[in-house]
Amino acid sequence: MKEQIRKEMLGRLRDLPSQNRIRMEQELTTAVCSSEAWHDAKTIGVTWSNFPEIDTHKIIQKGLEEGKRMVVPYSGKNRIMTFHEYLPDTAMARSRFGIMEPVDKRNPVPSEEIDLLLVPGLAFSETGYRIGFGGGYYDRYLAAYNGRTLSVLFPFQLFKDPHWEIEAFDVPVQKLLTTAF
Repeated sequence: MKEQIRKEMLGRLRDLPSQNRIRMEQELTTAVCSSEAWHDAKTIGVTWSNFPEIDTHKIIQKGLEEGKRMVVPYSGKNRIMTFHEYLPDTAMARSRFGIMEPVDKRNPVPSEEIDLLLVPGLAFSETGYRIGFGGGYYDRYLAAYNGRTLSVLFPFQLFKDPHWEIEAFDVPVQKLLTTAF
């Protein structure tokens, strides 16, 4: 079931008309950067997005402009994810999963230093449970993470009544931000 929903959501994300995408991404960026969680956070973890995901580059840029410490994930061995500080001159390379990650994996930022984590996903229940991209990296990370969590999503990614099984290792996201379609 999850694999079917992943496939459907990726298709819907790819097929979203660009004018709708641009407008909604701008609204979501504004919503994130004006949220209480954002204002309270000194260090923010966020994935460097790839199309057709919701664009996070403007969120990262806004954080840097505001003097926030922005950290991006690296997908390591045994499905262990670590976060590393991102600056405009940080060398990034495409991982085996096709996502941009920091080249320098020394000095990971401890999870207790990350105040806010923007959690990616493809589908979300109203209670914050999500279907990710299938690697389990975020589920493992969230199991030991104690900071605030937030996800941004388009309206069609939100399910009132999830059609998938919530598993014991699933950790719900605390706050979901979406926009009108």
